[in-house]
Amino acid sequence: MVARKVLRPERCMVLDGKPCSACTEDIELEKVKKELEIKIKKLNNRRRTLRTAMNENHDPLIHKFPPEIASHIFIQYSPPSTFFKELDTNNPLYLGAVCQKWRQLAWATPELWTSLSIIPNAKYNSIDHPPLVNEWLERSASLPLTIRLEDHWGWFDDDDMMINILNKHSARWLDLQLNLPARHLHRFSGSSQGNILGRLSLCYPPHPPGPSEFSTFSMKSKPSPIVLTLRTVGLSHVDIGWNNLTNAWVAGIGVDECFELIRRAPLLENLKLQAIDPSSSIFSIPDTRIVHRQLNYLGLFNIKEGVLVQLLDLLCLPSLEQWIHDLSPFPLENMIAFTGCFSSCLQIFKINIDKIDYHHQVIALLSHLSSLKFLELRAIEQHLEEDLIILLCVCAESPRYLPHLQSLEFLCKFNFPWKSLPPIFALPRWQTLRVRVKPLLKLVIDPTDIKLLLELVDKEYDFGVVKDGKDWLQEYVKRQRTRYL
Repeated sequence: MVARKVLRPERCMVLDGKPCSACTEDIELEKVKKELEIKIKKLNNRRRTLRTAMNENHDPLIHKFPPEIASHIFIQYSPPSTFFKELDTNNPLYLGAVCQKWRQLAWATPELWTSLSIIPNAKYNSIDHPPLVNEWLERSASLPLTIRLEDHWGWFDDDDMMINILNKHSARWLDLQLNLPARHLHRFSGSSQGNILGRLSLCYPPHPPGPSEFSTFSMKSKPSPIVLTLRTVGLSHVDIGWNNLTNAWVAGIGVDECFELIRRAPLLENLKLQAIDPSSSIFSIPDTRIVHRQLNYLGLFNIKEGVLVQLLDLLCLPSLEQWIHDLSPFPLENMIAFTGCFSSCLQIFKINIDKIDYHHQVIALLSHLSSLKFLELRAIEQHLEEDLIILLCVCAESPRYLPHLQSLEFLCKFNFPWKSLPPIFALPRWQTLRVRVKPLLKLVIDPTDIKLLLELVDKEYDFGVVKDGKDWLQEYVKRQRTRYL
């Protein structure tokens, strides 16, 4: 860029060695301008001092509470924050923008800076983030950190500075969540200072990576998390200790990797399997059932029949207390054989019945769950039919059928068959049963059905219609009573 030529020379001597009248006036104006700038600067400084005094005089928080109490209020105001979220007004950076005293207190409160979500997108790529992230983490002092990174835009491709900053604080990673392209995993290697990593979540973006794009998450000081989430990240790309693992949620990996995870984690208590693929042929499939005596929760979500049968036929979980079977097929014989490993201890069973062709299959399976205390029937894609509930009541006439059942819930997307409720409470042993209906869509009940429900309430049965976390039926009764007061 070519510099513009100054029209007035630094020293004008066109009139017998003296500046011309225009230059003379311009010089005087320059002096006045500088004087005014000095005055404005003094005014701004004075105004800042006055505003600090104003804040001290009118601030009902900082100067009326001890610093430790004010800091606690700040902590309650500012929950785990998202650094790149434009509209996150609870971000602790906003506290520092109020006034100098607030900034000093916020900057000196490490608890405000222990949680950081970095979710860049195209809108923010031009901003120089690493120094701000470094300041954020430095303010957290020595406290454990929760770090979340999402990168669907390739923002980290050329940015080693940000990752180096995070690695510098790896000894304090308590909760690490990475949702980014597979090729970046190896870059989060941390340091050799040791670590306290208790929760690890590794997820690839929706588009599956090619074979050459995979890398392995491997820290210089091997972590042993308690909680693990893997989505489309196979076990061969995770270098961790498994002996402390108690909770695992895996999705989009091979069924052989699921068996290997169960083998490696002797303390595993809770396992959620979702959209599991056929064997990746990386690990061997067992010939006989794997016995795991610690596992007490198993969730099976959206699993195809071939893989599901393998899981049911090759797992033995004698301590299983809770079983969730959602959006998955219903191979009755395999499920009944599976229940033989834990039939005396299972207490909670939740099942989606959308993919089940015959209600008799559900009824038959329940006859093998004699220890059950809580049953939830889910109908998300179709209507929950009255015939199923009637059939359940008919079977329950036998005292040997679900003898310990205490709670029955129905989760439904469409209209519920309300007329099927009275037969449930007509059974003498089920008159104390806790029954809840949980509609997922807008609740519309015919006046005739409302009358039926109110009769159940009048008889003091333990019955409710739960919508958005509130008992709609109890609220309806209160409104009706208020109308007539």
